[in-house]
Order: sequence, then C-alpha cells, then structure tokens
Amino acid sequence: TINPGKVQAADFWPEAPDVQSASAIVMEASTGTILYEKNSMDAHYPASITKIMTSLLTLENSSPSDVVTFTEAEAHGIETGSSSMYCVPGEKFTIEQVLYGIMLQSANEMCLVAADHVAGSVSAFVDMMNERVAQLGLKDTHFMNPNGLHNDDHYTSAYDMACIAREAWKNPSFQKICGTRTYQ
Repeated sequence: TINPGKVQAADFWPEAPDVQSASAIVMEASTGTILYEKNSMDAHYPASITKIMTSLLTLENSSPSDVVTFTEAEAHGIETGSSSMYCVPGEKFTIEQVLYGIMLQSANEMCLVAADHVAGSVSAFVDMMNERVAQLGLKDTHFMNPNGLHNDDHYTSAYDMACIAREAWKNPSFQKICGTRTYQ
C-alpha cells in the first residue's frame, strides 16, 4: 500500500529500459558510477569500437603533426569490402588526419598505419593495447588487432569498453575528434 503524503522511490525513479542487446552499460564518465548494466561482464566481439583504444594509444604515443607514409601492407592489409578510405602505398597523412580517419570514417587501414607508427609493427601495437587494458585493471578484454576486424580471440565486455572509453574521453584531443561532424 502507498502511504498518503509520503514519496516513494517509484514516484521519481524510472523503470529500467527494455534493452534488446545481450549486454549493456551506462556509466557516468567523471566518476565511473554504473547507472545501468545488463550482463556487462560478458565477452563479445567489439568490432569497430576497438578503434577507441587504438586512438587512445595513438594520442598518448605520438604527435598530431607526425607524418606517416602508407606501405603496401598498411594500404592493402585489410579485408576487401571492410570500412576504408582506400589509401594507396606512398600516400602521406599526419597523425591528426589518421585519427580523424579512424574515428570519423572507421577506416581500418588507418589503424594499421597508426599501429606501425606508434609501435613499429601491428603485433607490437596489439601488445601495447593489451598492456594498457591490464594497466586499467580490466579482465574481460583481449585484443588481436587495432581495427576490430573479426578474430575469435578479439573480445571485450561492455564494462571494459566503458572503462576504455572513459579513459579516452579524458583526452581533450579525443573529445575534439569525436565531437567533429565532418572533416576534410
């Protein structure tokens, strides 16, 4: 029964949303407080949200004015038909342009050139990704590539990805890139 004149939680707290996905999380960015979660520790394939970690590490380990030149392996080292800017060997970009390509266009080859630039090789960059996950204290993530193309051993949880995104959001350059609607 409801007591007349007394406020009840149901009077002001909304019902949880009807989330159709297998996992979900809503995390307050400044504190990390979890406002809603559903199976947030379950592992799933992250696909292109992998690029949040790639961008974070690139921002932390390079300068926006650094210039990269595409190799054959970087330009053509992605699956045919995957998200791309169709870069060609010998083409030059600044790291700033690379980051816009990663986050706005979801360009998979831009992840390869960033990885090579930052770590010397894609495999060394993937090691850095997994080391950064460990530094953040996350246990449900394992990366196999910098772009999120499918690999059975490439996974994360909603909770871990929220923590990675929260860490990336602390970087003003990441905020600027993600807040950009168009980039030429």
